[in-house]
Amino acid sequence: MLRSDFARKLLNNSLAHGLNFGSRWLLNLVVARQLLANDFGVFSYVYMLANLFFPTIAFGVSFYLIHYSAKQQQISLLFNSLVLSFIVFLVLCLGVVGIDYWINDTVPYYLYLLSLLIGLVWAVSQAIFCYLKGRQQFFVEVKSQFVGALSLLVVVALLFAGVMTQLDAMLEAVLMASMVPVLMGLNVLWPEIKTGIGAYLRNFSSYFGWQDIRHRLHFALHDVFAIIMTNIPFIFLALFSTLLALGQFRKLFILFMPITLLPVIFSQVFLSRLSRLTELADKLKFFRKVFVFTLPVLSLPYLLMWPLGDWLYHISFNEALDPAHLLMLHLVLATLWITLLKTYFEVLLTSLGANHYKAMLVTLAVVLTALGYCWFNYSLTVEITAWLFLTGNLLITSMLVVTCLWQIKRQKTVLPPQL
Repeated sequence: MLRSDFARKLLNNSLAHGLNFGSRWLLNLVVARQLLANDFGVFSYVYMLANLFFPTIAFGVSFYLIHYSAKQQQISLLFNSLVLSFIVFLVLCLGVVGIDYWINDTVPYYLYLLSLLIGLVWAVSQAIFCYLKGRQQFFVEVKSQFVGALSLLVVVALLFAGVMTQLDAMLEAVLMASMVPVLMGLNVLWPEIKTGIGAYLRNFSSYFGWQDIRHRLHFALHDVFAIIMTNIPFIFLALFSTLLALGQFRKLFILFMPITLLPVIFSQVFLSRLSRLTELADKLKFFRKVFVFTLPVLSLPYLLMWPLGDWLYHISFNEALDPAHLLMLHLVLATLWITLLKTYFEVLLTSLGANHYKAMLVTLAVVLTALGYCWFNYSLTVEITAWLFLTGNLLITSMLVVTCLWQIKRQKTVLPPQL
């Protein structure tokens, strides 16, 4: 199974995410080369907001839909997710209006709105394809993301040619390109949607209610705080430092963006397979087999990037790294490898039916890391940010490992296996 079905689905998921992230990586790379450092800081700020709005609007859809649609293939699961996403989107729109009014921000509200719309489209796309992945249909996303990547590459070409120079035009183009996979996914699901939408609307109150929101809450908390954990350097650099520093740190992530998709690709396939196993012994056996086989393989890109990072940075951005920034580059790379390791134990904890512990731990890690950033306050530098980023991810990974061991022991000795 590991060599055939699992490997095939992992390849399909890799192709889908590779196309998606690859096109986004080229977009960020071209924007970083085309804009001045301070202007790229503004772009990084708005793009960071889109990345923060996305998991908030998705409301824990990734692990939730894969986990539950693998066990019960009902279109109402997808409908509930879309309803929740639109509710959260509207609440965020009102919240952004209030924040923009009270703080009189220099960033135009229209840019906030664009980042919200991009987050909504990403969330809808994730819901559609996670539902399909739970049903073991991975190749649908490959085709959709291929066309979506081509659309985004057109945007990249226009940016590179200097046709688009305004920030709002860039974000509008990203929004339009992001809608392509959504439309293709909806087209695949249309027969099922057409059959089920009538019954869903007639019995809406029986399908959707506070119980569904509460059930999804710990999935949402995990996804929101996990993305905050990823973006926390950008958040506090924007608060306490300068847009120039934010742009510098963002460039390091753009350089490594292609390998950051590895944990995402792997976790979705891994969770889908683990969630279909009902016995604890079977789960642990499959987990150990996958862990031993895949961790060394997935670690190879990180090892290759270690000596090549300086050269790649110079080629990508046409500027050399000084010794201090080279250290930051290595710290960021080490942190990203730790997130790969962390993914294994996040998947295991979810498959054991203990996702609420994962949400609690990620929330705690974000709070403690945020306190670390606040301790330095306006003395925060890019170097300190890199060290804090590494420390925070080491903390959450250690806590997840301990919690997995405790949960396994608990289920073996006290409770029957939880799904």
